[in-house]
This record gives sequence, C-alpha cells and structure tokens, in this order.
Amino acid sequence: MRGVLLAITLLVSCWNQAMAAESYPSQRITVIAPFAPGSGTDGVARIVFQRLSELLKTTIIIDNRVGANGALGATAAARSAPDGYTLLVGGTSTHAANPSLLKSIQYDPIADFVPISQFGLFPYFLIVDPGLPVKNVADLVALARSKPGTLTFGYANALGQLSGEAFKRRAGIDIAAVPYRNSPQVVTDIIAQRVSMTFMDMAPAVSQVEAGLARALATTNPDRSSRFPEIPTMKEGGLAFINISAWTGLFAPRDTPPEVVAKLSEGIRAVLGEAEIRSRLADIGFETQWVGPVDFAKHVKGDMELWATTTREAGIERQ
Repeated sequence: MRGVLLAITLLVSCWNQAMAAESYPSQRITVIAPFAPGSGTDGVARIVFQRLSELLKTTIIIDNRVGANGALGATAAARSAPDGYTLLVGGTSTHAANPSLLKSIQYDPIADFVPISQFGLFPYFLIVDPGLPVKNVADLVALARSKPGTLTFGYANALGQLSGEAFKRRAGIDIAAVPYRNSPQVVTDIIAQRVSMTFMDMAPAVSQVEAGLARALATTNPDRSSRFPEIPTMKEGGLAFINISAWTGLFAPRDTPPEVVAKLSEGIRAVLGEAEIRSRLADIGFETQWVGPVDFAKHVKGDMELWATTTREAGIERQ
C-alpha cells in the first residue's frame, strides 16, 4: 500500500511539474544582472531579454545587483525560489573566477545553480589613456619600465584584475592596480587621465574608442576580433599572453523544474538565432555562441578549474 501511495505521489508531482512548465511563464520574470547598467553583461541582457519577453509573451525586467565582483547578485539569485521567475545572467566572474578570487562567497557556482544557456563571449582588450605616448604594446611596456610604479591599471571585474596582474608579470613591469565598482567608471577615468590603462570587453567603451577618446592597443584573445579586426593581438604586439575572454549565460536556482529550464533554453536559442539580434550584439563587441544546458554545465566546471590555475600563475591572492 505504501508503495502504491508513493507511486501516486510521484505521478502527481510529475503531472504538476508538467502543467507548470506548460503554463510557464504565467507572471513577470526577473533577471538579476550582477553588474552595473552600461556594463557588457547588462548590455547583452537587455538586448536578449527584450526579445525573449516577446517570444514568451511576458514581462522580463533586469534587476542590477552590483557588488563584490558579481557575488552580490549571484547570491540573491541562488537564494530565490526555484520556479523560473528569478534568474541570473552570470558569466566568467560569477561562475568561474570568484571561487579563486574571493575568500568567502555565499553561493556555490555549481551546486546552487542550473545552467540554462550560454549566450557567447566578449573578447577582451587592452585600452589605454590616449594621452600616453604609446602606439602599441611594446611602447607601453617600454614606458612602464622607464617609469616604474607611476602607471596604473583600473579593473571592475575578475577578468580585468587577472589581465592586469598577468600583464605585470609577463612584461616584468611595475604598475598599480585600481579597483572600481563598474566598467563604465573605469572608461570615464581613462578619458579623464586618472588611470593609465584597463583590460575589459569593448561594450562600455565602443563609442569612446571610435571617437578617439580612448585607445585600444590589443586584444587578449589568440585571434583578432571579427568586430574590430584592425586591433592586433597581444602576441602580435610582442607579448605572449593568456587567452582571456568573458562568457555570459543564463542560470536558474537549483531545483528549478527541468521543463522550465528546457523552455528557457530553447527560447534563448531562438533569440540568438535571429540575424537582427546577432547584429545588435556584434555592435557592442559580443560574439554569439549558444550552448545548451548539458554542455554549458561542463564548460562552467572546466572554466572554474582553469581559473584556479591562472590566478595562481598571476600571483593573485584571495581577498
């Protein structure tokens, strides 16, 4: 009798989940973006979820929860109800770097989340104060060596910090790190000549670079960006460098019904398959690469292990 009751309970539970997925979404969805408006993550989220809201016939709002290298927003998402109505647009910082950079985080990137879809990635660039008397990476290294301790690099996320520290070590130069709360503020201070350089995705700086208010010297990726093919790689500039880029994707709290995850993942794939969306994302320097839940989960785990290695190489201590 007990076995029959258990079977009935499981059947009812499965039926309820199926019905919930069938009617999903029946209310507003909140997507937590753990970085500031104007950042690359925020820019991608606003383009993608505006279109997804139309496909799902519901309202999707972006909730910017800024702080602690994205950990503040990730923690809030992890503690949300697993019903598909609070999601996280996370990425390299929240799900790969933070365990290696922060002494204590209030969430587990693997155990507390269900990966839904990877959207793609941002190539990273070395952007400098246009007032510096340099034309390429070699010039910048020479300038830094001639004036040890006087140049600075600003960073607003994990990749920016890792890139700057790796640059110091590989070039054998002394430059000071300046932390920021968000990437747009770093760009503002580059233009105002309050900080010498930064490593970041191009989204917060596209218009400034195109207007000559900031100068992109190189990309940290092995190949030139398809969106900015005129910008050489760090290797072409004479410095062997680690491959750094920022991926972005969608996560749900653990125990979110798999039917809801599948519906969201397919919706994202449909959005990213539209030529207009891909073009708008390319305009902010984002390279679209949809990856489904299973492969996305493998990628997150692999990237966490990679970050553990690269942060040790760069000599970065947990804060």
